[in-house]
Amino acid sequence: MTVNEMHIAIQQGVDKINSLQADMLLPEEIDIELNKAQMKFIQNKYNPGNKYGKGFEESQRRIDDVRVLLTEASLAAAFKEQLSNKFFIDTVTLPGNYMHMINQRSTVKINDCNPIAFDAQNLGSGVNYFEVPLSVITLEDTGFIHSLVMMTDPNDLTTENYLNTTIWEIPDNVNFPQDINSVIENLLNPNSWAEGISIYWEQFGELETPNSFIVLVNQIIYPQFNWDGSITNPYTNISTPTTLNAVNATNEILTDSGGNLISIQGDFEEDVIGAARVATEFTEIVTAQNKFVQQDDIFTLLHDPFNTTKHTKPLTTIRNNNIDIYTNDIFITDTVELLYIREPAEISLSLGVNCELPIHTHQEIVDMSVASILEGISDPRYKTQALELGKNE
Repeated sequence: MTVNEMHIAIQQGVDKINSLQADMLLPEEIDIELNKAQMKFIQNKYNPGNKYGKGFEESQRRIDDVRVLLTEASLAAAFKEQLSNKFFIDTVTLPGNYMHMINQRSTVKINDCNPIAFDAQNLGSGVNYFEVPLSVITLEDTGFIHSLVMMTDPNDLTTENYLNTTIWEIPDNVNFPQDINSVIENLLNPNSWAEGISIYWEQFGELETPNSFIVLVNQIIYPQFNWDGSITNPYTNISTPTTLNAVNATNEILTDSGGNLISIQGDFEEDVIGAARVATEFTEIVTAQNKFVQQDDIFTLLHDPFNTTKHTKPLTTIRNNNIDIYTNDIFITDTVELLYIREPAEISLSLGVNCELPIHTHQEIVDMSVASILEGISDPRYKTQALELGKNE
């Protein structure tokens, strides 16, 4: 079903024939109910709380229900802290659209079985970022979606030493609004980011930016962004201004209706990312399955010679939006390979965003929305609707 068809189906399911009992439902209200039902559907199929007692991947039907939301990500590890002479903690930040973890692996660097030497490169006390509203990427009045480029001194593009880095490149042949689901998914896919760039949707740590992307910049790779967050004007100690711009297919910088450059920037403090451990000498890069450990067990296991962290099975814990990888002096975490269920795109009639779950799930989501609306308006048909909904697989 398209989003229009889902809206019509809900209105048909809620309204009695010719009664006009529910003719005052606004499209925005239906969108809210559809998105509530969509999230409830995913949770019900992921967990074994449904009537068949089958959770994700415990039957073919459960696999098919949420398969389109399975997402892979390769996350670069940063150095969090040193616990002792032998133990260290590396960390990665979960993707902004993360919902449920399926599995996690680490690629680690080792130097045979000898202690591995490394340099700690300071990343500064904070994380620099750009806040990019979705409207900057879509520029709704044009109907097109645009790439994003970082550059210094955009008013003088004739110089040879200006920074001009495409941090995200538009996929081929996409338009707004019909392709916005795939664009958002592509933007949040770490495999599509430029080196030294991370992109999150609406939230990173304690930072919240409604309906906007958060673009994090690695200050080692882009030293132009190493500004002092305590300064009111973040560009006071930078020789040239730094901006983030949307560009069109011919690499022309886009402007708003007033002819101003589209440029958003900011900075915030985030203590989690403080440095990166760079191995100065290693013989091999290996991939190992991570072992998740509860927070109250981790330090006991680290000092247990039979269960401690090792390069063949690193121990990990999860806190806030981070996975912490516990290493010893034999190995350093390079990346974490994550397979997870991501959040679905929000269904929206006004933006033309369809439900991205498989087609066979759409009617069940509509039925769940209808039941919720009937309950909300105290319609006596709610019990009948709930009984019918219970027959869904």
